[in-house]
Amino acid sequence: MPIENKNIVITGAASGIGRALLFQLTSQGNKILAIDINEVGLVSLKKLFPQISTLKVDLTESKNLSLVFQEIKSQMGVVDIFFANAGIAKYGLWEDIKTNDIDKIFKINTLIPIETAHWLKENQKNHPFRLVVTASAISYWPVPGYAAYAASKAAIHQFAETLRSEGDGSWLTLAYPSATDTGFFDFAGKDIPKAFPVQSADSVARAIVKGVEKGKTRIYPSTAFWLVMKLNKWVPILQPIYFFIESQKLHKWSEGLKNESQ
Repeated sequence: MPIENKNIVITGAASGIGRALLFQLTSQGNKILAIDINEVGLVSLKKLFPQISTLKVDLTESKNLSLVFQEIKSQMGVVDIFFANAGIAKYGLWEDIKTNDIDKIFKINTLIPIETAHWLKENQKNHPFRLVVTASAISYWPVPGYAAYAASKAAIHQFAETLRSEGDGSWLTLAYPSATDTGFFDFAGKDIPKAFPVQSADSVARAIVKGVEKGKTRIYPSTAFWLVMKLNKWVPILQPIYFFIESQKLHKWSEGLKNESQ
């Protein structure tokens, strides 16, 4: 069914997939709460769409999630669809990723969606809802250079799969986009090589909205990735070849970074 006249929360709304989702959902009578750490981006959204509500909050700190829940109760009362889209990554050899960065990656990519799931289940027992988490194709297909990020996305993937194995989770949707052409890569590292295939944020958002409208629990925005993943079962050499290519990119990038710092 079309997403119309719903109470919607979008985290990571100021850019990338979150911004694209907001653009697609503002014209159907939906009441939207846009959340991001980027205040400038939120101000820009508010100018474009005065009817939305915004909240600046840093979701790499789990304690700040309570601010989101307070805003929901204040602005909406209940949520129909919660898009847990905010996420971060760091690119590089695994041993070069700092512990503090790993902690933030797991908090925002894994713990925040899980805590959100708990809150929705506890506070909306009598109101149906859907939690839509932006996972990643990397949950299935680990890409060299993203050890911590891949681990965090694999963790939220297995969380969802375990809920379903327990007979729960019909309200939980995970989207698995491949690399998306957004500011995500700027945050992940300087001039990092983008893993193939690369999608646009708009195409990913369209696929997510379409999947949610159909009530899907798993959404694969990239047809190319889905086909390659299936094909690899019959031609298992595809994955090692892909890993070799991406590993070469990683080591070349890492060496270049070290040379710059010398």
